[in-house]
Amino acid sequence: MSAAYDATGMKDHVYNHLAKTLEGYGTTCVFGMRVYPEMDRSRIRHINMHHESAGGLMACGYARTSGRPGILTLNRAGTGNVIMGLAEAFNSSLPIIVLQDGLTVTLQGKNALYELDQIGLERPVTKWIGDVVDLSAAPAELRKAFRIATTGRPGPIVLNIRGVGSIFAPNQWVEAQVFSEPEYGTFPAQRIQPDPAAIERAVEVLKSARKPCIVAGGGVSLARAWPELQELAELGQFPVATTVVGKGAFPEKHPLSAGPTGRANSTGLGRGRIAEAIVKDSDVVLLVGTRTNELSTSGWTVPDPRSTIVHLDVDPGEIGRNYDTKAGIVADAKAGLAALTRALKAGSFQPPEPRTEQIKKLLDEWWRDNEGPAASNVSPIHPGRLMHEVRQVMDGDTILVSDASTPYIWATSHTFVEAGPTFIAPRGTGAIGTGLPLAIGAKLGAPDKKVICFEGDGGLLTGILPELETAARYGIAVTVVVFNNGTLQLERDHIKQYPNVDEFNLSPGINFANLARELKCEGIRVEQPGDLAPALRRALASSKPTLVDVVLDPNEGFPSGH
Repeated sequence: MSAAYDATGMKDHVYNHLAKTLEGYGTTCVFGMRVYPEMDRSRIRHINMHHESAGGLMACGYARTSGRPGILTLNRAGTGNVIMGLAEAFNSSLPIIVLQDGLTVTLQGKNALYELDQIGLERPVTKWIGDVVDLSAAPAELRKAFRIATTGRPGPIVLNIRGVGSIFAPNQWVEAQVFSEPEYGTFPAQRIQPDPAAIERAVEVLKSARKPCIVAGGGVSLARAWPELQELAELGQFPVATTVVGKGAFPEKHPLSAGPTGRANSTGLGRGRIAEAIVKDSDVVLLVGTRTNELSTSGWTVPDPRSTIVHLDVDPGEIGRNYDTKAGIVADAKAGLAALTRALKAGSFQPPEPRTEQIKKLLDEWWRDNEGPAASNVSPIHPGRLMHEVRQVMDGDTILVSDASTPYIWATSHTFVEAGPTFIAPRGTGAIGTGLPLAIGAKLGAPDKKVICFEGDGGLLTGILPELETAARYGIAVTVVVFNNGTLQLERDHIKQYPNVDEFNLSPGINFANLARELKCEGIRVEQPGDLAPALRRALASSKPTLVDVVLDPNEGFPSGH
């Protein structure tokens, strides 16, 4: 079903044609430094950020929580900066659409202003690039962009719109038929249904299992298949582990939850040791929506390569990529999980012996091992105590966003989230300096949710600190918790036995709370463990973006046991 906005042949500026098209798709937010003057601000908020890489990441965060493609407008000069956001979207299978100013064909090769091979630069990290030479075709190409971005495996799109810029020239007023296809305004727009024969083969494997389990990846959340996963798990009494990207696919306080897998948090006091034990002890593993990458499989050892594998994924290229697969199902996760549940019910499936007691025993041991850090009263503050206090303020309406590196490892291991788009981290790139813009986008995509962002001091100093001003200017009330330990800790720990380890230390005593206040946010400095709880409560109750600057012990990294 399509919604018409302008009559065929109506003449208007190409930006206005694009703005009206976006409105028809239900877009609620557009990021970027290129402003479309006649965009209806009562329907679409325009967020003018400080850096294009932050804008791309905001679009990613928005897509995750809203279920709609994130939109970014781009000046040609900022092309190089947008690669970070495109790479995150490409590797995390997120639909974002970049509307960029392209160089007029007749000016190519003349050293024109900001001339750059934009398409060549962006091609490796995009699902599709539309090169718009005829401006009257721009609305049709935007409709194509929505169709490609939201179907199959979602991904980033670039429209290279040639011949537009800050100076509105007569040739930019064109006739075009402007309408939208709202069915492609959310993702996944068309769910790939499973082959019944593939479902039958998978069911036979699951029925034969003595100790089956499920490993749920990010594809579950992309498909919004949370109810279907829980129904299947409860029907079969299947323990559910999630990949690091899949955190949030299954409620982590559920008795069947084994928590997150992954090499980064599976040893020492990391909760990943629970999932690793459960998955390795399983004879049949159902993989759902996971790319089975190195990090989430602990170097392709979890699941054990000798396990019998059933793999459900929308991308056929992922099935069998890293594990020999007994039964593969090419389908949308929501459709595939529902079909498996129906088939198991129809076949009088008898669940194997429950493993909830095994999970509970492992979890109880983990809690006991973490009692000391959680109750620590030392100053500088132990990060385990910070995690304890954060857990107390999280509930079903909380979205946790984390930057990469040390904050991400603590977040993955030591927090418990509900099912939903409740955990966001930059696993597409793994780069620091990504958490804050992801959190701003996430809050705009889910304005009624509480958004807590874990940031490292090193991450903030990579260049995203100015985006605090963006949040303040637009009244985006995120709570930013800074792991202020004065060092790039994860990198420092890797070379701690060498004499040049101090190269990873930052200038001592940086007060991020003061910097936040200068950028028109609220700022709270926390140096004593007893002040954590009131600071977090105050931040979450604020209607303004608030930064909680937590001074942590630089000698207390993540207790991995390595």
